[in-house]
Amino acid sequence: MSKSAAILFVHNEVYTIGWWLAHHATIGFSTLIVCDDHSTDGTDMVLSNAATLYDIRVQSSDTTLSERLDRQTRFHEKALEQGRDEFDWMMVLAADEYLHFETARSVAEFTAAATTAMLPVNWCLFGSSGHQVPSAFSPIETFTRHGLLSLPDHRIVRHLVRPRQMGSSLPDPFSALERNATWSDSRVLHFAAGDHESFLRRNSSATPDKAWQNFDRNDAEYTGASRWLPESRRIASSIVQASLTDLYWRLKATVTHADRTVLQDLGLTPAQLSAPSSRRTPPQFHFCMLGQTKQLMRDMQTGSLVPVGAGDVNFGRYNPLVMALEVSDGDIWNACLFTENPLPGRYLSLPGSPTLLPMVPLHVMIAENTVLSPVSGEEIRIAIPDHALTKIDATTALYTRMTSFMVLTAEGHGLADFLRGIDRLPAPDASALGCAIAMLDPEDAGRLAQTFPGLIPRSLMPVRPPQS
Repeated sequence: MSKSAAILFVHNEVYTIGWWLAHHATIGFSTLIVCDDHSTDGTDMVLSNAATLYDIRVQSSDTTLSERLDRQTRFHEKALEQGRDEFDWMMVLAADEYLHFETARSVAEFTAAATTAMLPVNWCLFGSSGHQVPSAFSPIETFTRHGLLSLPDHRIVRHLVRPRQMGSSLPDPFSALERNATWSDSRVLHFAAGDHESFLRRNSSATPDKAWQNFDRNDAEYTGASRWLPESRRIASSIVQASLTDLYWRLKATVTHADRTVLQDLGLTPAQLSAPSSRRTPPQFHFCMLGQTKQLMRDMQTGSLVPVGAGDVNFGRYNPLVMALEVSDGDIWNACLFTENPLPGRYLSLPGSPTLLPMVPLHVMIAENTVLSPVSGEEIRIAIPDHALTKIDATTALYTRMTSFMVLTAEGHGLADFLRGIDRLPAPDASALGCAIAMLDPEDAGRLAQTFPGLIPRSLMPVRPPQS
C-alpha cells in the first residue's frame, strides 16, 4: 500500500486548520506533518487534539532562525529528508491550499500510474464569493468562485514528489510558468482571498486594496470539490469534539481548584462560583416531534431529512428528529435538535448549522414560528411537515439524551452558571458542552474562547439573538 504525507508550515490559523487537516485526511494522505510556527491564537491546541485521533505529526519551528521564511524552508527540507525511507509520495502545501482530484478517489489512486518523480498540480485561485466576514463552514463550502484558467497565477504549481528520488532542493512552485495551466485531473484550490475582513487582517501590504483585487477572483463557479465534504465534515466534527472534551477537563480543574488566575481571565471570582442559583426552579422542557400527519426524520441511508408518514416508517432506515424546547417567558426559546436514536456518525447534519455536533443548538422565535442558529443568527429553514411542532411525552429515554445539557444549564445561561454546571457534570459530553456554549452571552463566550484559545471552534461562537 502506497504511503503519502502532506507537509504544512502554519502560523495562527486556529479557525481553519481543522478543515485543512480534515480535507487532506479525507483525500487519502496517510500522514500529515505539521510545523506550528509558535502560533498565539490556539492553533497548537487544535493540532494537539487532532493528533490524538489521526496520524498528525506536530512539531515546532526552529526559533534560532529569526526569519519566518527561513524557519519554513528549514522545516520543509527536513520533512522531505526524514520522509524518504517511509513515504512513497509527499507534498508541500500552505494552510490556504487544498489539493483536489477531479476523478481520482485518493492520493494513492491518483499516483498509482505515475512514471515520473514529480507530479505538478496547478493553482486554482478562489475569490471571496462575496463574503465580507469569516465563516464557520469549510472553505470548500464557503468559497465557490475562482479566476479563469488563463490567469497567470494559475501557472504556479505544487508538486507531489517521490522523496527517495528528490535531490537536496525543494520543489519549485514557479517551475512551470512557461506552460499553460491545466485542471483536467487535479488542482490546488487556493483560498488566498478568503473573506474580506480576514484578508485585511492577514495582509500588511502597503496597498491592501490592490492585493485584494489580485486575489479576489470570482469569474467562474466550481463546486466539484464538494464531493469531499461529507467525510471531511465527519473528521472535522471529531476534532471539534476532541477539543471540547479537552476544554471540559480544563474547566473542571479550574472549578475544582478555584483557580483565581483563570477565573479572573473569565471575569469571575471564586465567590461567584459558590453563589446560589438565581433560578428558583430548574428549567422546564417541552419535547416535540417535527410535524403532525408526517414527521421529519433522518434517512440513515442518505443522511438527508425527509418527511415520513406513520404508515411508511421503517425504523431500520428512518431516525425520528426530536426538538427539546426550554420553556421561557420571552419570545425566544433555546432549543436542541437531535435524533431519537443515537447517531452512528459524529454529527447531525442540518443545512445552515455549522456546529458539527450530534445535538444542534437552536433559537426558536415562538411568535413567528422561526428557527435561528445561535451561531450565525441566520434563519435555519427546516422543512417541518405541516409547519407544526407536535408535543410528545417526555420519556425517560428523551430526558437521558438531554441530561448533560440540563445539568450544564440548570442554573441559567450565564458564565458562572455554566461553570457551576461543569462542577456537577461528572464526565465530558462534547455535544452538550457545545450546545451550552452556543447559548451563552456572546461576551461570555468570547472570554471563554480567549482564556482557552483553540478549544472553542468558530462553529460554536454565539451571536447576540434578536431582541424579543
